[in-house]
Amino acid sequence: MKVLFLSSWYPTKINPNFGVFVKEHAHAIQTTENEIVVLAIVIHRSKKIWNKTISDTVDKEGVRTVLIEISSRFRDIIYHTVPLQYCMVKSVFKKQIKSGFSPDIIHSNVIFPAGIIGHWLAKHLKKPHVITEHWTRVQYFMGMPILSRWGKSAYHNAVRILPVSEYLKCEILPYILSADKSKFRVVGNVVDSEMFTFKEKPKDQNHIKLCSIATWSYLKDPAKQPELLIEAISELQKEINQSVSLTMIGGGDKVPALKELCKEKNVKATFTGYLEKSEIVKKLQESDFFVHPTTIETFGVVVAEALLTGTPVVCSNVSALKELVNQANGILCDNIVEDWKRGLKLAIISDFDGKQIATEINKKFDKMNIGIAINSVYQELK
Repeated sequence: MKVLFLSSWYPTKINPNFGVFVKEHAHAIQTTENEIVVLAIVIHRSKKIWNKTISDTVDKEGVRTVLIEISSRFRDIIYHTVPLQYCMVKSVFKKQIKSGFSPDIIHSNVIFPAGIIGHWLAKHLKKPHVITEHWTRVQYFMGMPILSRWGKSAYHNAVRILPVSEYLKCEILPYILSADKSKFRVVGNVVDSEMFTFKEKPKDQNHIKLCSIATWSYLKDPAKQPELLIEAISELQKEINQSVSLTMIGGGDKVPALKELCKEKNVKATFTGYLEKSEIVKKLQESDFFVHPTTIETFGVVVAEALLTGTPVVCSNVSALKELVNQANGILCDNIVEDWKRGLKLAIISDFDGKQIATEINKKFDKMNIGIAINSVYQELK
């Protein structure tokens, strides 16, 4: 089948990590016999009043990608003016894609704005519309008067909705007018099983190595809870005979304060800043446990990546993480210091099979299996 794959989150030269998980879904679809063209519209904040560029390339995986990029000091206004974006997408499709590519399916990623744009385009072309949902802020979006009305209509008229977790499915269901559960298929994110690989860990009974990955930033409503983790480690060290070290990967404006907190709490921590994925793999392979304190995750890519290396996970007992982590591959903790201390202590004395952990997660989320899962949805629509 021919698939027009729409997104407003997609990697660019300006921001090569933006929407990488969407691009990986496109590559997963490419592994099946479907023909896919990506049409992405990405809006950057800049000092310019208005600058638009359109590129038409084929990426390393052989996926044709037509990318509309807008740079403007009025980025937020343009981003929320969905009809304007729709007109640009429709025009580019007509001028650069339509003559050689007539899609059987419109597949959008994230309800706002691409899901709304995809709904309108699918209606115009009289094609079935599929929406993959990754977004943590669906509930917030549904509080926006006009935009949410368009979003609910897109959800309602989509022939299939593919949330990346059961948790996200439950977040979306209240906003489907018909509450039709039959249109849902949970399809997770792709986890790079070629890069994140299992490696036997050297054992040191006297030293426990922990690793955590995030952007450590001050936000109005921060999801990540590094202070909770640091407090728990501090308390844990008073009750065990082993030394504990923490590697914190990622940058952000909160790093200086976290360094001070570690010093105050006598927690040995190394802050690496941002690392390339190849370096992250090495850190995970060297660590005894991956630790992830958070209040929400719609999927948990970093957790899945850690599990792919055979590294057991200690994480918060929230949202989609409960779908990834179980007693065979880690420990779930309530977000209080005492329970995090309990979870870390239990993890240390548990006997995890790293190779089996990696094997099980690979079965679920490698590129080929995700491609097969999405393709099965397409086949239902024939």
